[in-house]
Amino acid sequence: MAIAILPTTISAEDAPASVPQAAAPLTVVIPRHTIIPILVGKDIRVGGAGDAKEEKRIKFEVAQDVIYNGFLIAKRGDLAEGHYTTQKNITKRYFSTDVSQEVALDVDDVVNFCGDTIHMEFERTFVGGVRGGFLSFGPHAHDAVFSKSSVLKAQSDRLEKSICVEKTSQAPLPLPDGIVVPDDEVPVTK
Repeated sequence: MAIAILPTTISAEDAPASVPQAAAPLTVVIPRHTIIPILVGKDIRVGGAGDAKEEKRIKFEVAQDVIYNGFLIAKRGDLAEGHYTTQKNITKRYFSTDVSQEVALDVDDVVNFCGDTIHMEFERTFVGGVRGGFLSFGPHAHDAVFSKSSVLKAQSDRLEKSICVEKTSQAPLPLPDGIVVPDDEVPVTK
């Protein structure tokens, strides 16, 4: 004779004192323009004689722990996602042809250790090119590139409500030396 065992449900009030209750996760509001340094994990290189316009998705990671008002909002190694677009420009002259390859790199969002998405803002454009023609003795190319281990100064692009965090006593880390700033922070030279 088989005995059927039926599942039972115990409410939080009926649970024995020795059973720990799960604490509600901590959440905070993160203001717009909160900086999250993003690490480029592999070279992004677009040659001067590259293809026509295209867009490619790319994965990055958070470069260092990000602390805001005593809360850890993103951990080093958390996933960051973005894309880059390329465009080929050709200028023909009487004795030469200039081909420039432009790459615009964007960071779109960060998924933190809790799985919450933080929408990001970062765009940086570099131009590489190739010059060839009758008087240039063959093509001379240089690439538009974002090097592996570059750190990008990305920031949240909106007020983020209810982002899961961890309380911490650590102090915020300074931004890394040589951080790559977005186009709108590049100094204008005359």
